[in-house]
Amino acid sequence: MNNDNRGLQKAIIIWLCGVRLADIRALPEVKELVAHGAMVELDASPITGSRNQYYQLLSGRDPSSFGFFDTIVPRDYNVMEESVGRGGIPKLLPDMLRSSGWMAQYEETPPAELANCIEYWTRSAASLPSCLIVKYTGGAQINAPMLSEALRIAREWIGETGLLALLSDTQPASVRSFVNVNNFLAETGIIERDERSGQINWPGSLAYFAGHGQLWVNLIGRDPQGAVYPQDEYEEVRDTLVKVLPAKLVDAGTDEPIIERVYRKEELYAAEYLFCAPDLVVLFKPGYAPSPRSIRIDFDETTLTTPATGVTTMAGVHPSMLGGFLLASAPALARGISLPDRVSLIAVLPTLLHALGVEISDVDSAAVSALFDSSYLETHPIRSGLQSQELSEEDEELIINRLRDLGYV
Repeated sequence: MNNDNRGLQKAIIIWLCGVRLADIRALPEVKELVAHGAMVELDASPITGSRNQYYQLLSGRDPSSFGFFDTIVPRDYNVMEESVGRGGIPKLLPDMLRSSGWMAQYEETPPAELANCIEYWTRSAASLPSCLIVKYTGGAQINAPMLSEALRIAREWIGETGLLALLSDTQPASVRSFVNVNNFLAETGIIERDERSGQINWPGSLAYFAGHGQLWVNLIGRDPQGAVYPQDEYEEVRDTLVKVLPAKLVDAGTDEPIIERVYRKEELYAAEYLFCAPDLVVLFKPGYAPSPRSIRIDFDETTLTTPATGVTTMAGVHPSMLGGFLLASAPALARGISLPDRVSLIAVLPTLLHALGVEISDVDSAAVSALFDSSYLETHPIRSGLQSQELSEEDEELIINRLRDLGYV
């Protein structure tokens, strides 16, 4: 589909990072948007984290499509922080719009400047199709008058033929307990610790936890002091962890499981960078999050640590606790609907592009058809634009070389 929807030439997308819809729903401007727009709640992919979710939302790509699973990357039993994946930064929403002839701008602004940012844009936008994506960086503390003014300015500028969207990818989640999975692994003998120093004896350790949900097998040929042989022994260790962690790691205060599920990486990811994904992904139950020390491959005094009252976090928690949403109005979208089921963050980008009449390609999700007006879909059928999973000979050779460098082959 080409950019043939010429009546739809203006768009403003306000990204309220860390904001719940319940916090702003009473505002008259938001009520109007709910009445005339389409809404759906959003889920992130495990592992949750603000940078990971940023890329999912703006690229429409699955984490394994460019190798960005977590900001934390374990290397040689230490951790380092990265802001992009193995494949670099993917093509983002502003880039896709510009390549289709739109004037597109991405801005980040504090609460006090939100309305001014939008007003400046509306005065300076060219006669080309124009889109402003502005990220509100105030967190959960909403400046209601400023947001109301921003929405009023935006609505006045886009008129009846433009697109106005509010979205949030995350909100702070309360923490009942911080969890150190490495403590549990040491108690069960999966990690062996030196009696004097308390440090990990790597040749005697089968697996370890890092980052915001990563569980790594200590693999011979990949890890510096690996203890587990590839193939059969590797799968045996994974199978054991998948079964044992949800069953045995419990909250002593309630005797309830702490971990909802442990995923094999193949259950979550299936793209070019699967080879560098964590061997297993830990999904904590709502109310639990990885402890700061466990993130760094370290230990706490106890497996569970109770934080101070009111402590919240957005990294490593259950995706359902983040409660993101997309609320948008445009001629292409249905009026006054709210979908009962959540959709993935990666569906936001193709949905917005389809509503703007912009060609979609190289994404990992189709637009959400239930958000659209049926008459629009008749003339603008949704095409997936999904990235092909077939690899060229050059891609295959590149992946084999990467696997060889990491000791897999």
